[in-house]
Amino acid sequence: MSIFLTDAYQRFLALEQHLDGLSLASGGGGHGALMVRGLAAAATAEQPEKAFRSAAGGDSGAFFAVLIGALDQAARGELPLAEALQSATERIALMGMAGAGDKTMLDALLPAIGARDPARAAHRGAEATRAMVAQKGRARYVEGAGVGHLDAGAVSVAELLAVFQKGE
Repeated sequence: MSIFLTDAYQRFLALEQHLDGLSLASGGGGHGALMVRGLAAAATAEQPEKAFRSAAGGDSGAFFAVLIGALDQAARGELPLAEALQSATERIALMGMAGAGDKTMLDALLPAIGARDPARAAHRGAEATRAMVAQKGRARYVEGAGVGHLDAGAVSVAELLAVFQKGE
């Protein structure tokens, strides 16, 4: 059982409604519930990435499963955090065919790689999504393509990194 994942599960229980609201404003909904389901499964699993992906489901679940697996490896000391974030970011970008400025979780992940304070860098990246026009995901189909709203995935990345750093 991973202390990091248990702490993340507890944090996301508190964030569930907020994240659901963010995703609803961008044409989706249920992002908070997805994160809670996935983290509940990952926190008690021997293979957190696989457990998260299975419990969360969908594209977003698959993307976050990659990040959960990488952060779990870093929490167990198997990889330095910067290396884990770099690897996860590359996989997620390839899977989602997305990049910087597309208004996705990558907009929080990319600035966190190698930053002195990855959680703060990710929070700044998440905040920057408020002004972005969504190029990927459901938000690109809503009026204004999500401009004026934070990307729920980017906020979740920043929150995961905050939990990770708190436990270091």
